[in-house]
Amino acid sequence: MTSTPLIWISTLALTLTLLLLPYNKAAAQKEAASLISIGHTDLLDTYLSQEKATGLELRYTKEKANRKNLKTDSTATMPRLRRWSTYIVQEAFFTKAGTRGNDNSFLGALYNLRFGWHYNIDPLSPAPACESYASSPRSPLNLRIGLLTDLSLGGLYNTRNSNNPAQARMALSLDPSVMATWRFHLKGRPFTLRYVAAAPALGIAFSPNYGQSYYEIFTHGNYDHNIVFTSPASGLQLHQMLILGFRLWHISFSIGYLGDIRQMSVNSLKYHQYTHALTIGWMY
Repeated sequence: MTSTPLIWISTLALTLTLLLLPYNKAAAQKEAASLISIGHTDLLDTYLSQEKATGLELRYTKEKANRKNLKTDSTATMPRLRRWSTYIVQEAFFTKAGTRGNDNSFLGALYNLRFGWHYNIDPLSPAPACESYASSPRSPLNLRIGLLTDLSLGGLYNTRNSNNPAQARMALSLDPSVMATWRFHLKGRPFTLRYVAAAPALGIAFSPNYGQSYYEIFTHGNYDHNIVFTSPASGLQLHQMLILGFRLWHISFSIGYLGDIRQMSVNSLKYHQYTHALTIGWMY
């Protein structure tokens, strides 16, 4: 019985991803970046162990934003941009954490896909002539507010637990999202300061019940509330980044902070993973 929701999650994610692909060759303002993050992680999964673990997380992030132009009359000196833009971010991260007695107690991996739309506000630009347009793309400040679909697939392995050694991670949610970008110059050099955040609001997730083994679920088909609804009531979550972009040797680089708070309390089980990391990358 658990396979049907998982198939639905995968199908929905694939369909929405295809809908976000460009459908024409219209000019656009495109932003893309690749980031590598390394930092400290704090981990607890009471299905595998009652002990908290701490360790290292390595993460690769790839994000893309696309804001299309709309046609203007021939007298327009600057292109006008649509109010709405698309946003896609993919993350793959690996965790190695340990308890007081064993530095290698937990090994984890997770793939995270978030995608959706943002409404753009350029508060420092002249008012546009038409509500369908945003103002000039040269606005030094850009604000975006939107909603993202959030899909996570992965797992966690306990090297010291022979009874129930692994825990799967599967979740789908809708995340309100904000982004703020400020472009400025310092001593004649261009810089970009960007903050982006998303917080899961409503969704579904897979979780075994307290004392239930995966053998019972997948071999005997003993379903016991293994697909649960999630909300801030089951655990506040927040994904955020603060990034400074700069040019060096004619290449756009970035450096900043990544914070990822994931937690859930369902089926009498508790899970959390708090990550704080240094991130470096390049933009293209």
